[in-house]
Amino acid sequence: MGLHGDDPTSAAIDPLLFQVCSSLLAATLPALGLTTACASEVTPCGRAAYTWLDRQSSTLWIGAGAALGIAGYLLDVHKWTGVLQIVALLDYLAVGTCLFLGVLFMAGTAPSTPLILGMLISVGGAVAARKLALRSASTVTFMFGTGLVFGFYAVMLTVGWVLWAVTPMLGGYNDWKSHRGKDNSPLSPLVHFVLWCSPLILAVACLLVSLFSMLRGQIHAPNKGEESEEVFIAMELRLVLGCLLLTVLGAWVAAALAAEDMGLSLTVLRLSAAMGAFIAVYVSYVLGLDRLRRAAKTISAVQLILDLVHSDVMKGLFLLLAWPFLPVYFAFEILHQAVRSCLHCIGLHHDSSHGQPAWITEEAWHHWEELHSWNKASVLTMSMWCGIAYMTIQVGISQFVTVFLSWLSDKITPWPLPLILLVLFAIGEVMFLLPPVPGLPIYLISGIVIVQRCQSDGWNFAMGTLLAIVFSFFLKLAAILLQQKAIGEPFSRSIRVKKLVAIHTPAMKAVKHILSRPGLHQAKVAVLLGGPDWPTSVLTGILRLDASQMLLGSCPIVFLIAPVVLAGAFTLKAAQEDSETGNMYTGIAKVMTMLSSVVLLSMMIIAGYYIEATQQQFKAEIEQGDWQKDPQEDEVRQAIEEDANQSKVYEQLTRWQLVPAWLRVLLYLGSLFMSAVMYLVLFAVPFQSFSIADHVSDLPGGSVLSLVHGSGWTALGFMFAGVAVLVAFEAWRKAQARTLTDSEEAEPLISREDPRVAASMLERA
Repeated sequence: MGLHGDDPTSAAIDPLLFQVCSSLLAATLPALGLTTACASEVTPCGRAAYTWLDRQSSTLWIGAGAALGIAGYLLDVHKWTGVLQIVALLDYLAVGTCLFLGVLFMAGTAPSTPLILGMLISVGGAVAARKLALRSASTVTFMFGTGLVFGFYAVMLTVGWVLWAVTPMLGGYNDWKSHRGKDNSPLSPLVHFVLWCSPLILAVACLLVSLFSMLRGQIHAPNKGEESEEVFIAMELRLVLGCLLLTVLGAWVAAALAAEDMGLSLTVLRLSAAMGAFIAVYVSYVLGLDRLRRAAKTISAVQLILDLVHSDVMKGLFLLLAWPFLPVYFAFEILHQAVRSCLHCIGLHHDSSHGQPAWITEEAWHHWEELHSWNKASVLTMSMWCGIAYMTIQVGISQFVTVFLSWLSDKITPWPLPLILLVLFAIGEVMFLLPPVPGLPIYLISGIVIVQRCQSDGWNFAMGTLLAIVFSFFLKLAAILLQQKAIGEPFSRSIRVKKLVAIHTPAMKAVKHILSRPGLHQAKVAVLLGGPDWPTSVLTGILRLDASQMLLGSCPIVFLIAPVVLAGAFTLKAAQEDSETGNMYTGIAKVMTMLSSVVLLSMMIIAGYYIEATQQQFKAEIEQGDWQKDPQEDEVRQAIEEDANQSKVYEQLTRWQLVPAWLRVLLYLGSLFMSAVMYLVLFAVPFQSFSIADHVSDLPGGSVLSLVHGSGWTALGFMFAGVAVLVAFEAWRKAQARTLTDSEEAEPLISREDPRVAASMLERA
């Protein structure tokens, strides 16, 4: 896939477009069709395939693949040449086959893995078609054709699944619980759930591929002037960063959906992880690190991105994930070097050491030196902060908010309708003011409680549901106004806040331009609806935008609110009917839940597109520096420079040589604790599955503490230990700053920067 859109002919009228679409259909349809047939309940093959997969041993195949891979790595088969290269290729094939089957056989515990593998094979088919049959097509034509093909898949899968799910004669209204009860199936409820909605999950994945392809094609579309390779790379990186942001927001959506169904939440998380892996491969394969380094020399945006990648925050995140593997890696590299020494003795390996110790490989020694050069105090503390942020999202939102709203539902259901509306409105506004809390659980509880109260008062189901939708809509509009006026505008003169939201960046200027345009247009709606609830509304206040225009642009949010309210209402309806009719209503509720997540993710992607398009449209004006310039932008830039100076002083204050031995040990332990927390939440079962439709009174002992399993208490204990380490480190840092201010050691710090700036930094520290 080339980096340049050098075809002067528009993709829309390119004569190769039909050939591109035909080739892509032939290359991708078999894998996607087989995945749909064998990984869903639309056909009889679905449950049979998953039952067979569940009986297979994934551990055996993954172990065999790992053993072959380790053996090949120890023997350095990637360096073999001549006849031995055939043996190396066979080893690669065997490893790939074993790992593929091992992951596939995990379907019983992770039922979304066959869907992810099917999508990866489909995307791989598109790449193979590009390499083998579509070399003559321009990048624009190929990406446009890919977007059309996968968009077609998304539409057909969605329409077909909705018809199947809501049509009794097609059998789709029988949900996973009823199947489990009829078949005495050994499969878990989560597997049945994914089987039931897998076509829609595949549709969402196809939609993401389609939008990514269209956006990339737009980047490489011919424009007025010739663009250099570095400019194309910069635009590609903006697209990649948008996808990374979408991955993070996918985890946020998963936390919101956990209130309705844990199975859907886990599936969204796995899809987000797969998207993150795809981005990593895309950056390495399509862009390449060498191109990025070259572009960084001439384009500040690329340098900014590379600085972000090499920042202590990213290093801390890496450490958080890598702690269990680092000791294993370095121990393995010692063994690797021993094998190399043996091969060297018999003439099968040439010694290429360049000064590293003889007991470890050159590659591992370079990695060790890089780790050793890090600012350890900063990286270790950042790893703990990343762990805390993860726990806040995955536990604080998906568990605490769900339990609280379930308890609230039980308490206020017997109350009069006006009082219920008043209490829900007050609590909803308070929750909307909390930054990490999404709006979906609030809409869901409104659909349950309000409809139930209306039915008790003699209203019919339709009128009760309509009232719940209208109530949730005005609740959201009031929250938008409150977040903008009560939080955003009071901080609209704050340099620190404007620096935090990066008011001076081209992306924020593009957002300001989009939102400043009067009326109801697509770009404004996409930005207002696609961003997270709290940050988006607060940002409109910081930018001092017209509140009435923001409310007008947010009105289409009713199309996001209505499916969630309907999901809650139909969940209630299912519990009130007999089993057969109840199953149909449960199926409709799941359709509505999936529909809301699709709308939300689509708005996020479309918002990213319009922001990028606006930056490109006003590129010249942005470079001049006056376009959409904030009145305090110069002060913001000056504050950023002061922060850079402060960070240097802070680095000197907390350099590893100054940290006492006892605190070094605590920092390592705190980072290890947070890593353990993350893996416990990811792979253990620390918390009991609990949805907003469940009742706290049904829990063992009627206590919410029964939701926390043993591994959950362990994770919470580790997290609080990490927090204690951060508190201890912060106390030491402040004491160190006070000591250095009055000692001779302050002089080397001050001499590194402007003395007045450094002294000011020390005082604030």
